[in-house]
Amino acid sequence: MKIGIYSDIHDHISNLEKTLQYFKNHNIEHTFFCGDFCSPIPAKVIGNSGILTYCVFGNGDADRFTIQHLAFNKYNNLKLNSEYAVIELNSKKIAMTHYPFYANALAKSGDYDLVLCGHTHESNIELINQTWLINPGEVMGWKGDASFAVYDFKTNAVNLVKINDLP
Repeated sequence: MKIGIYSDIHDHISNLEKTLQYFKNHNIEHTFFCGDFCSPIPAKVIGNSGILTYCVFGNGDADRFTIQHLAFNKYNNLKLNSEYAVIELNSKKIAMTHYPFYANALAKSGDYDLVLCGHTHESNIELINQTWLINPGEVMGWKGDASFAVYDFKTNAVNLVKINDLP
């Protein structure tokens, strides 16, 4: 089983669509979004994809009321949390927040197998003791290469995927 991890869409719909298409093409059925939809439009696109997506809010999410309405009333595949979430999946304990400062502390605690974050718009993947700390970079592409990450439960490996390299 593999999961997709992405962050910081900032309304860049074409890169979001490439990301979601990659997940579909590679049979990735569970994804984790680490915040900064910006507007409700990316939430609609993710909702319409049908891909199960665990989400947290980031600092750039302006219309939280509408995003919450979409997640709770229209799209069952959007599993929206506040700024922090803990999800157990495939015998792994996964913590997710938008902010690397908190993610780093969570990873160092040793309480989780994976800790996911975003916010910096730069990818960072490191193993802290037995915990993967994963910042997949940004879907937006503001600081350079737009990217997302894929974690493989079978191999316990993380792969960074550059969106600009996708068809």
